[in-house]
Amino acid sequence: MIDTSDMSQEELDVWSDINNPNNDADMDDWADAHNPNNDSYLGD
Repeated sequence: MIDTSDMSQEELDVWSDINNPNNDADMDDWADAHNPNNDSYLGD
């Protein structure tokens, strides 16, 4: 299991979406959220 204690709320939202079998989100969304070259990047 991944340690989610240091994730921001936005990251937790993405993470919960990815791990929800009823949701369309997947690891591509997680990668997008952590890619500074992507429009949906969560970083500063």
